[in-house]
Amino acid sequence: MENMEFEEMRNQFAILKQQLDKQEIVSDHLLRETMKAKKGNINSTKRMCYACVVIALLLTPLNFYTHAWGLAFSIVTCLMMLFCAAATYYIHKPVDDLNFLTDDFATVARVMAKFKKQYNQWLLFSPVILIPWIGWACYDFGWKHAPEGVNPLWMCFPLLIGAVIGGAIGLYYHFKAVNAAQDIIDQIHE
Repeated sequence: MENMEFEEMRNQFAILKQQLDKQEIVSDHLLRETMKAKKGNINSTKRMCYACVVIALLLTPLNFYTHAWGLAFSIVTCLMMLFCAAATYYIHKPVDDLNFLTDDFATVARVMAKFKKQYNQWLLFSPVILIPWIGWACYDFGWKHAPEGVNPLWMCFPLLIGAVIGGAIGLYYHFKAVNAAQDIIDQIHE
């Protein structure tokens, strides 16, 4: 009788272990799927950057036709856009190389922490190139190429409004990517 109870207990433990193993596999799979979905938020920032670069490069020939800005400003703008695209590629490359379904959690957490750090450093560096560029745009468009009789400050007003709107959109995408990376790190640590 004791053997029968012991055998029944062993069978119950085996069944319980199978159920726990299945639950662990499901939890692991759900966590990996959630991380994969968060990667979409990170990639949306990359796509937005590349779209802005393409639009700016496509508008450059229009500037040569209208002469709204000087040649030097147009060339520097194109170079700055290419630099931003290269920096975005460099920062996103390790994240793109991740396979959330197979890579171990320690690797994913390390890559996400590095991405977050580099993305925050990029946010601190951005004003260093954007503020002089916006100032040059205002000077070139507002003072150098303003039609006669038009106040240069009125010419700069749309540029400054565009800079504020662009900055707000940039901050939105920045925090969207950084928060997604932090969410992945938090999920791994839980």
